[in-house]
Amino acid sequence: MRKFTVILLCTALCGPMAMGQPGPDASAPNVVDDQGRKQGPWVRLWYQSDKVRYTGQFKDDRPVGRFNHYATDGKLESVVDHYADSDAAHARHFHPNGRLMAEGRYDGQRKDSTWNYFDPEGRLRRVENFHLGMEHGDWTAYYPDGAVVERKHYENGLLEGRFEQFHPNGQLQMEARYENGEPEGTMTWYYPDGKKEIQGDMVNGQREGAWIYYNPDGTIQIQVLYQQGEYVKDKKENGTFKEHYDDERLKSETTYKRGLREGPHSEYHPDGEWVRRPVPEDPVRGTPADEEMVLEGQTLKLECIYRNDRLHGTLKEYDAEGRLVRQEEYIEGE
Repeated sequence: MRKFTVILLCTALCGPMAMGQPGPDASAPNVVDDQGRKQGPWVRLWYQSDKVRYTGQFKDDRPVGRFNHYATDGKLESVVDHYADSDAAHARHFHPNGRLMAEGRYDGQRKDSTWNYFDPEGRLRRVENFHLGMEHGDWTAYYPDGAVVERKHYENGLLEGRFEQFHPNGQLQMEARYENGEPEGTMTWYYPDGKKEIQGDMVNGQREGAWIYYNPDGTIQIQVLYQQGEYVKDKKENGTFKEHYDDERLKSETTYKRGLREGPHSEYHPDGEWVRRPVPEDPVRGTPADEEMVLEGQTLKLECIYRNDRLHGTLKEYDAEGRLVRQEEYIEGE
């Protein structure tokens, strides 16, 4: 006769209370056979709690049929339907508000085939494809209105082929190509109106040659030369450029026009204090509220004006307390 052991969920029966009680019932929850294999219906509770963690059925230690998984507050977290005579299962995971969060197939503990992900309002936000736990196939992300955020393709866990990102207005934001998980060839970023923002080449996953950065009006902001991924030099063309100390404190700001210093120039003492400031959530991109570090109280060290790359006008210099210590007048550099 087959023997079974019953694992009780609450208090164990012992001593006189156990006398005269019937033997183990094979249909009762949480049964293991004489080989230690789970059999029949099982109910597992959260540690030191009377809240159910999961319910389901086993046959010879393998899950069969539907398993319901619950959070510690009792809300349904997941429904997993196991295929007969297989390690595969179809799973649905839920947000705390009860709406579907993700749906797809597992092979054992590994994601397989197509997975769909939804936000708490029920809108499709991502579609991903896997093969036995490895990224494989097309991946697409969406804005809340259904417009595409990003499109990419994987082969055996590595990015391969065209990679695209889009602005909320549908304009292309970035395009590149990948080979064996590394970017290869020309990469280009665009402003929301379609004008180029950045363009440069990648060779064996590293920046190579001249990378050009553009201003929103289409003028070149700066050209940066790379060799095998290493910075070589740059040429500032148009715009205001910042230099920083090693700890990211602002060191200077200089304005250029047509490759020459033109307009205001400022330098700063390495003082000030980094403070945390809240960053509100972005419902369009789906990013949560966060914090950022902001430098406050940094002291101005020097201010002047350039014309055609030469000092022109008043130059003022200040000490770390903000007191004026030098003032000079220039006309065309003299």
